[in-house]
Amino acid sequence: LLLMMANTAFAAFEVVAIVNEKELTSFELNEELQRILPMAGDYHGEVSKEKLAGIKEEALKNLIEKELLYQYALEKGITISKKELDAEFSKIEKKFASSKKFKEALKQSSLTKEELKGFLKKRLLTAKVKEVEVTSKAKYSEADVKEYYEKNKASYKRPVEFKASHILIKVDPSATKEDKEKSLNQAKELIARIKKGEVFEDLAVKYSDDKGSGSIGGMIGTFHKGTADPAFEKAMLSLKVGEISDVVETLYGYHIIKLTGIRPETQLTYDDVGASIKSKQEKKKGEELYKNLIDELKSKAKIEIVNK
Repeated sequence: LLLMMANTAFAAFEVVAIVNEKELTSFELNEELQRILPMAGDYHGEVSKEKLAGIKEEALKNLIEKELLYQYALEKGITISKKELDAEFSKIEKKFASSKKFKEALKQSSLTKEELKGFLKKRLLTAKVKEVEVTSKAKYSEADVKEYYEKNKASYKRPVEFKASHILIKVDPSATKEDKEKSLNQAKELIARIKKGEVFEDLAVKYSDDKGSGSIGGMIGTFHKGTADPAFEKAMLSLKVGEISDVVETLYGYHIIKLTGIRPETQLTYDDVGASIKSKQEKKKGEELYKNLIDELKSKAKIEIVNK
C-alpha cells in the first residue's frame, strides 16, 4: 500500500469486481499486484507478458478472497481495536520523510486519510479472520506431533552416507584417441604407485586436475545413493573403507576413487524432526482450513468480474 501511494496516481478508481454488491477497485487490485510481483520475477527481476497475465488473475483471485473474508468478519462480529488501526496507520505515515510528504502521497493517490484507514481496516480484519478461523485451528499440540512421529517413524531416517576422495585426470571431450590413451595410462600409473605404498592424498595434491579437492588430498565430501555420477557411484559402492578403485571413466575424465568412510542409516529422533513435523503439519492443515472456508464463502456469494 505504501508503494502504491508513493509511486502511483489515479484520476479515478475503476471497478474490477463486485462481491455481494461491494465494488472492488483498481487501486486494491494494483496493491495486490505490487505484493505479488517482487516474488514473480526471474533472476533479472523481469516478468514475461504471459506470466504477467497469470499474476493479474492471481491478484484478482486474492482480492476477491480477501473481500469475502472481510465480509465474513463483519458478519461474525470479528473486530479490531482503534489502537490496532491507529498503529497500522502510523507505520505507513512514518515511512515518509515528513507529514507533508505523506499528505502529498495521499493526494497523488486520490485518497483521504479515512479512505486509507478503510483499506487498512480491511487488511487487518482479513488477517484477524485468518488467525481466528485458520491459524488458531491448525495448531498441533506436542502430543499430536509425537503421535504423528511414532506413526511415521520409518519415514524419518538419515540415509546411508558415503565419504570419498578422488584423483581426477581430466580429459577434454574433444581429445584425440592418443591423448585419451595417455591420460588413461597416467591414471593407471598412479594406481600402481598407490599400491606400492605411496600416499593417495599426496598424489592427489600433486597430480589431480580437480584443484579444489586436490589441494586437500582429493577429499570431495559425502554422498547418498543416487546423487553421484552413475559410473562414479557404482565404483564407489563396490569399495570397502580405505580401498581404492580401478580407473573410472566419466564425462570429466579418469578418476581414481578412495572410499574414506561410511555412515550407516540412522533413525532420526523426535528431537531431530519434531519442530519440522509441527511446522509442516500446521501448514498443511491451515491450507485445508483456508480452502474449505473460501470454498464455502464463494458458494454463498454473488461475484461479478468487471471487464475481465
